[in-house]
Amino acid sequence: MKNREESFAARHLTRFVTFLSKIRGFLRNVNFKMEGRYSPSRLALLVTVITAIIAFVILFLPNYLGVAGDGSTDEVMRSAGIYYIEREPDLIYNNYFIKTYSTVASGEDMPGKTINSQVIILRIAKSLDYLFTRDHYFDIRFLGLLYLILYLPAVYLLIREVCKRVRQFTEGALIAAAGLVIFSDIGYVTYFNSFYPEAIWLIAMLYCVGASMSFQKERSGYRDFFSLMLFLFSAVILLSSRRQCAVLGFLFAIYVIRLIFVRRNFIWGVSCIGTAFVLSLISILCIFIYPSDFGETSKLHAMTRGVLFVSSSPSETLEEFGINPSYELLTDSSAYDYLPLVKAGDDSLYHGFLDQYSASDIAVYYLRHPGSMLGMIDVSIGAGMDIRRGSCGNYEISAGMPLKAKSLFWSGWSTFKMMSAPKTIGYLIVLTGFIFFLFYKGYSIRPGENRSNTIFLDMLITVLGVLLSQSIIVIIGSGDAEMVQRTFLVGLSLDIMTYCVFAELQHKIKIV
Repeated sequence: MKNREESFAARHLTRFVTFLSKIRGFLRNVNFKMEGRYSPSRLALLVTVITAIIAFVILFLPNYLGVAGDGSTDEVMRSAGIYYIEREPDLIYNNYFIKTYSTVASGEDMPGKTINSQVIILRIAKSLDYLFTRDHYFDIRFLGLLYLILYLPAVYLLIREVCKRVRQFTEGALIAAAGLVIFSDIGYVTYFNSFYPEAIWLIAMLYCVGASMSFQKERSGYRDFFSLMLFLFSAVILLSSRRQCAVLGFLFAIYVIRLIFVRRNFIWGVSCIGTAFVLSLISILCIFIYPSDFGETSKLHAMTRGVLFVSSSPSETLEEFGINPSYELLTDSSAYDYLPLVKAGDDSLYHGFLDQYSASDIAVYYLRHPGSMLGMIDVSIGAGMDIRRGSCGNYEISAGMPLKAKSLFWSGWSTFKMMSAPKTIGYLIVLTGFIFFLFYKGYSIRPGENRSNTIFLDMLITVLGVLLSQSIIVIIGSGDAEMVQRTFLVGLSLDIMTYCVFAELQHKIKIV
């Protein structure tokens, strides 16, 4: 009996090995036929065209898909001169995507006062709508179209630059296919039909990363200057979209300083230093001019759903802040609970609790307790995996779908992230380890012609900095209560890092 089982296993193993040999033989034949014809640009163009088709189906064909509002974008809408037609909260918040809005304020509408890069784009989309319709309604699909036009070149640039790291067609095709699955996912595309800043963050971040990667090969000075200006313009849009993004200007400025070695001449060096100065200056202006993204409710959550949430002894932690230990009853409580223990506007919270700490006090606490900060970063990574806003639906009410219903069309990547992908800080640590292992070879402070790994490692370290800075800002500002709404850049940064690691790893171990 035992000999039969061993013989059965041996036959199946032999068949499997034979199958793998045939696959490898097929791939070798494909690469032989494509010898000298492999083109990263053509693969990137193909991915871009397919992305455009997928996005067109999602955004512009019935049932039209978008992301339902949750009230956090109302100020931005009013600042762009866009208003709700309906007034019933159940119809305009969370449950259903809304396609049509008014451009005429009613007596109930207060004008918005926000000025940022997103408001400018909204106003451009509104003008585009009026140019074609000449009415007083705003169809959000014009915004989706504008975002899509801006997005497609970013996808092309990113895929092309990653594909440039390999020379065989099968490897490049696998890298391009992975990029298509990740960056055309419905979780990303549906934000184009919404007023959330995620669409701007996605587009600007991909341009920054793609422009950074483009320095991996020597080329003409004009192309280098174009990439530098593209990086600058995209970074300015990103960091001026919200105050929580303003700090990114300092990270990008450090990266630009590292680009001085790309062209060793005076004009290029001055250009890099000038770009870094502009990024730093705009960051400072945004920090001081823009109002805080976090209110009193956020301040409450920063303590109850942050500091106390990860504390092993909440009463002792409160004493560190000079707060009566009896407030430990608020540990884990949230103003968003169905039956909240206490509301953020309750006067009893101001004297003796909220007036005893500030965001800087919480930051200092986490510096003294790095273990607590790591625990909260762990939570933020899990929250960042949800790029689809679980509480917001994709369909219009006319589609007849249930409340907050989500489309499953082309959602493979976002579904995988939610259902199967690791969601802990351990994954980030492993991913970072792979980044250093895969790209350290040939790294130099002053690299020569072979600078590809240096460029990629510097870029990925900057992306890691984006992830950590956004995570820490949200943790200090609101604990874990608002992470799903504010950690989009955490999830996007993880996707970019994962994509680059996958591309390099499959090249090293020759999967195809």
